[in-house]
Amino acid sequence: MKQKKFLTVYAVFNEEVQNLLSTWQKDILCCYKGTQTMGIPFHISLGSFPLECEQTLMNLIEETCDTFSPFKVNLQKISTFGNAVLFLEPENHPLIMKLHSIFDGNYADGFTYHAHTTIFCGTEEEVLKAKSILEEKFIPIEAWITEIHLGEFFPTRIILEKKLKCKS
Repeated sequence: MKQKKFLTVYAVFNEEVQNLLSTWQKDILCCYKGTQTMGIPFHISLGSFPLECEQTLMNLIEETCDTFSPFKVNLQKISTFGNAVLFLEPENHPLIMKLHSIFDGNYADGFTYHAHTTIFCGTEEEVLKAKSILEEKFIPIEAWITEIHLGEFFPTRIILEKKLKCKS
């Protein structure tokens, strides 16, 4: 069941990858508006939570960022969820799964966790056409997870941005 307002914790990519994904998304948005959330960095969601968890999540993000160093993730293929969401799928990475286990919550939508980076959302027809546009440009990307953010949705509000900083 989709909730009206909720919190999400998400792992954010480095600036170079942000710029590349933004360019690819803009090429799609020249043709189709889409319904994806805009105004936040490209990321992999780690969990969603009720609003009353804000302070607990802020504390957990602070602790987590002190114990994790930035790490590489390969965004290796294009995929869709039911032809309504176009996304890039990362390789199965143990640190993504470890972060997800720390922030294991699925308050917002009830779907099984599947690590992904949303590029575009829309109608089936729009998503299939957007996928064709992306396939012309796509190459597997070596991305760095460099930050963890906490955001509130809807409307979108970024609550906390924290860099991974452990130098193990």
